[in-house]
Amino acid sequence: MARILDLGPNKQRITAHSVDKGVVCEHQVVADDDGTTLLHLSTFGSKDRESDPKSSQSLQFDAKVAADLTRVFRDAFGDAALNIQSRIDVAFPSGVAVDPALLAQAYGRDPELFRELISNDEAARDVVAMAHRRSQVERFRKLLNNESYFQSESDQLAQKGNEPVWQHFFEENPWILGISLTGQLLTSWNDQKLEQVVAGHSISGVGKRTDALLRTSGRIKSMVFAEFKTHKKDLLQKTPYRSGCWAPSDELSGGVAQVQGTVHRAVKEIGERLQGTVTDGSKDPYDYTYLLRPRSYLIIGTLDELHGEKGGVHEDKFQSFELYRRQLVEPEVLTFDELLTRAEWIVASESSSSAKPKSDDSVVSDRRP
Repeated sequence: MARILDLGPNKQRITAHSVDKGVVCEHQVVADDDGTTLLHLSTFGSKDRESDPKSSQSLQFDAKVAADLTRVFRDAFGDAALNIQSRIDVAFPSGVAVDPALLAQAYGRDPELFRELISNDEAARDVVAMAHRRSQVERFRKLLNNESYFQSESDQLAQKGNEPVWQHFFEENPWILGISLTGQLLTSWNDQKLEQVVAGHSISGVGKRTDALLRTSGRIKSMVFAEFKTHKKDLLQKTPYRSGCWAPSDELSGGVAQVQGTVHRAVKEIGERLQGTVTDGSKDPYDYTYLLRPRSYLIIGTLDELHGEKGGVHEDKFQSFELYRRQLVEPEVLTFDELLTRAEWIVASESSSSAKPKSDDSVVSDRRP
C-alpha cells in the first residue's frame, strides 16, 4: 500500500507485461483524516490464482497528483484516443492571453455554436459587419491598384470586360453607393440586383438600362441613377485643346450624355412618380417614388490622371476637369478613388463609434451573410 506524493518520469528499462498475467483494478473514493479527497486503486491477483480474489497492491493519490497523472495520460495516448473534447472557457480572467489557435480549433469543432452566439449578440454582429466592410474596402483598393488582382476577378465572371467587374463588386456591396454618393441615405431599388431596366415598357420591362438604380430613404422617396465606367477610362483628352485647357475625354463626355439620355427617357416613360406594388401584384397606395429631376451619378477614372510626370498635381488638367464637372447639373461625376476614400472613411467612422447605439435606419444592410 502506498500514498503517491509526487509523479515523475521513470528512466528504468521497462517492457510490456503479458496480458495473460493481467489483473483487475478497482477504484474507490476515500477521505483522509483532514478531509482531503483521495482516489484509492486496488489490484487483485491474476485469474490463475486458486484462492478468491485478494488485494495485492494499492495506491492512493490526491487531486494534485491526479492532475499530473491526467497530463501523463494525455501526453501518452493523445486526446483523440482518450475521447477528450477540447474545452475552452470563454470567461477568461483579466490578464490571461487568449490563444487564437485554440479558438480556431473550437470553431472548427462546432461552428454552428459560434454562429448562434454571434447572432444573439448585438455587439458581435456589429463586429462581423464591420469586419466584412473592412475586407470589402480592401478588395476595392486592390481592384483599383492591383492589375493582376483585377484581371483575376474579371476572369471569374461569365461576362468579359472591365465594367462587369465593377458592376459585380457594387452588386455585392450596395452600401458603398448607398452611403457614399450623397448626404441622403440611398437604398437599392431591387434587393436582388442594382442594374435595372428604367425605360421601355416599365421598370421590369425591356428598354434602357442603368448600372445602379437607387432611391432615397424617408417618407418621400426619389429615384437616383448611377452609371459605372471603369477606373481605366480617361478623364481628359491626351493633348490640350488650347494652351492650359484640356477637354473632357470621349469616355467622360459620352458617359455624361449616356446618363442624361437614360434619365430623360425614364422620366418620359414613367412620368413624375412611380407607384409601388405589393406581393400580390396590386398597387401599394403608400409607396411612391418620385422622378422630379432625379439625381444621377457617373463613376469613372481616377484622379491619378491629373498628376504630372514627377507626381505633382498638373494644375491645368485639374482645373479643366474640376470646372467641367462642377458646371454639370446632372450627372454628378465621381472618380473611383474618390468613392474608395469615402468608403474608407465610412468604415473608419463606424469602427470608432462601434460602442454607440445605432438606430435601425442609420445604415444600409450588406445583403451578405
